[in-house]
Amino acid sequence: MKQDFENDEWMKGVRETGFTTPLHYFDELSESINARISAEKFKSVIQNDGHTVPDNYFEKLQANILAKTITEDKQIVKPKVVRLWKSSLVKYASAACFLLVTGIGLYFNKQSPAQQSVTADSTEQMLYDIDEQVIIDHISSNDLAQPKPNAADTDLENYILTNYSQNELTTSL
Repeated sequence: MKQDFENDEWMKGVRETGFTTPLHYFDELSESINARISAEKFKSVIQNDGHTVPDNYFEKLQANILAKTITEDKQIVKPKVVRLWKSSLVKYASAACFLLVTGIGLYFNKQSPAQQSVTADSTEQMLYDIDEQVIIDHISSNDLAQPKPNAADTDLENYILTNYSQNELTTSL
């Protein structure tokens, strides 16, 4: 029911009271009323049929719990024992399998790590026992002299050493 007032002169004489209605008040008014009515009905139902605790509930609670958890009439159940070695045949068969596996392992692993380290130590000792003169004679007889680098190789080495640091050389290798 909105009326268009083109002439608002009659409003000039009316003094503002300061009261205003909230936004969408009249649109939501019917929903608000229905919600209040439903809440009142719900309260009346709850007050009449509310939840109640049986008489002497808390006095009997501990006794009821103990009666359900601890009973003197329970029979002690004896655990069932299953023997692993029912007959002597099983004992001897398992011992034979153990010996067989151990024997196969020893057969394929003839040299233990302790024996290998002893062999390595004896080889190193033999190298220390060789005379220095024998080593020098062997090298000189085989002509293992290194060839002298060309002039171009020397120039290349000098260039690399002057223009690159040790870190750059080691990381590029």
